[in-house]
This record gives sequence, C-alpha cells and structure tokens, in this order.
Amino acid sequence: MSEGRSLPFVPAHREVLSRKTFGSGAAEILGTFGTALLRTLPAEVAHDFGLKLLRSGLLERLPQPSGVPVPSGCRTLLPGIGELAHPIGLAAGFDKNATALPGFARLGFSFLEVGTVTPRAQPGNPKPRMFRLSGQRGLVNRMGFNNDGALTVSRRLRALGWPFARMPLGVNVGKNKDTPLERAVTDYMQGIETFRDLASYFVVNISSPNTPGLRELAKPVFIDELGDAIARDVHRTWIKLDPDMERADFERLIAAISQRGFAGIILTNTHRVERPEAGGQSGHPLLVRSTAMLEWAWRVHEGRLPMIGCGGVLSGADVLGKITRGASAVQIYTALVYRGPWAVVRILGEFIEELQLAGFATVQDALGSHYR
Repeated sequence: MSEGRSLPFVPAHREVLSRKTFGSGAAEILGTFGTALLRTLPAEVAHDFGLKLLRSGLLERLPQPSGVPVPSGCRTLLPGIGELAHPIGLAAGFDKNATALPGFARLGFSFLEVGTVTPRAQPGNPKPRMFRLSGQRGLVNRMGFNNDGALTVSRRLRALGWPFARMPLGVNVGKNKDTPLERAVTDYMQGIETFRDLASYFVVNISSPNTPGLRELAKPVFIDELGDAIARDVHRTWIKLDPDMERADFERLIAAISQRGFAGIILTNTHRVERPEAGGQSGHPLLVRSTAMLEWAWRVHEGRLPMIGCGGVLSGADVLGKITRGASAVQIYTALVYRGPWAVVRILGEFIEELQLAGFATVQDALGSHYR
C-alpha cells in the first residue's frame, strides 16, 4: 500500500490537539485499566460516565497511543458522506444527544453518527435497560430511543459549529414511541428537515427492536412513501435495517431502497433476543448474522447500492470481512466497551495489517472481493 498522510491519531479537530503524546505503553496500561474499572459499574452507568469523561476533555490530559500512519489506500468514498481517511466510524446510539462529539473525534474515527433522535424528547424504557454479555463480548440493550428531542439536539449542533469537511457527521432519526405507524413518515420527515443544514447525511432507523411495531415499517410500501416525503434529501439518506428479517422480505426491501435512489443501507441494527434479557443484542454474537446480511443484499444490488457494515466489529479482521462482502465502511459501538477508548487506533492498525496480508493495495481493491 502506498503511504499517504500520517494522521496524528485524530483526523479532525487538529486545532485542539495541543497535547503531548506519551507513547503506546502507558496508554495501553491506562486504557486497559480504565476499561476494566468501568466494567465494574452497571452498563448504563459506565456508558454515561464515559460520555462525561469525553465531554470533560480529561482524555486529552492522559497518555495516549502514538498516531497510526494511515496509508492513502485506506481511503473510502461514501455517497452523501464524502471521502474518508479510513473506513471506521462511530455507530449511532453511543452519543444519542450529540453531547460529546469533539471527544469522540479525538478517538480517531473517520466519521460520526448521533442519535437516534426523535421529533419530541422521550425518556426511553425503564431502567435497567443495558446489560453486558462479557463472556461473549456483547451487549443487550432496550433503551427505547431515549433522547433530548430534535429541537434540543439541533440547537446543540448549531452552537457547536461542526467542521463537516474534516469529519462527516450523520444524524440517525426515528419516530416517537406514541406516533402511530400510519403517521411515522411525518416523524422521519420532520427529523430530516430539522437537521438538514446540520448533518452530512441522515439515517432512517426502522430497525430497532425496542420500539413496539417499528420494524413493521420495513416494507417496500413504506420506502416508497418515505422516498416521496423526503425527495429533496433521498440522495443523502441511508436506511438502517435489522438482522432478523426473512430473506425474501429482506431482498424485496433492498430492491425498493435501491430503486428509490437512497444513498445506501446500514447493515445491521441489533438482533432481537429474550434471554438473558429482552432487547437488542450487539457485539461479537452479531458478527456472523450481520455479515450474512451484507451478502444477501449484494446478491440483489450487485454493488450498485452502497453499504456500511455494523454489528460485531471488534478487530481489524472483522473490518476486512465486512469490506470484502461489499461494505465501503464500518461502524463500531460495542468495541469501545471491550477494547477501550483507543479501540479505533487498535482496530485500524490491525486492519492495515490484514489488508496487506490479504494482498490488497487499497480498500477499493478489497471491496466486494468475496464475490469475485
């Protein structure tokens, strides 16, 4: 792979990176210790505490790993999002309310996604509603679209003045729990209109298992209705789907999304489970299922519909597996829980090695190679 620019650990917000890098040894020790310490807390408490650390800027003053030289071959292009320095982004759900975006930017992501945001604020489901599956490197959550509402989040983003050119930002939108399904498209349209000038791209979430009836929207008729309602923004709107659909239904849906000109699809959201807790399962247990959905989708669109892989990505090999099956980029969430705050740097380093070992010069060479 040809060498490109060497990113100083973070590909954005360079103006705030006046810090000393102590090298990877101390960073590894502190990162491992801090991650282990957080895992002694209940899962949602640890999550909220992690967000507070990112907002506080404390990570700026701690030893951090050395920068990863990112070869130019790691660049990837996504419609409605732009060119990325590398294919690892932050999945929706971690920073629902856009309260810690500069902190996440400093962790090395190439793009970020906030939400899910609904038109009106809502508290979500009763606590406890997030659980670790430590032996499987997984999580179960039943958060239920808890968020501050579109107006509050949009004001927060406007005040932040996000530098989209250096780090694309997506907003994941959903419907309120009490909005009837027959009026759901209005909620999605309102969400996109609220954030039209505040996001690089949008994601329509019709795949969470934690809002009753939501997955019933995953039908071609809804895709057509949505496409008509947001015609102005279809080209930069992605659809996030669940991993539990029957294959025939899924394939019909992929065909409808492709025909309406949406930017692409994100595969997948969490897997619905009832044990050990009811909710959506993420992390390593989701890897095989979510990757299979990339294969199912590719068989329909044959590379014509861009894809982002999400679900079970905890290593560089996982990233390469998604890309060879047609994903131009990936998103992580649970990896931050089990691999710590420097997960992006670790996974990116592994991915670069995996790409070279597989004989690929660039991400584009690897893209969809499973089918060749």
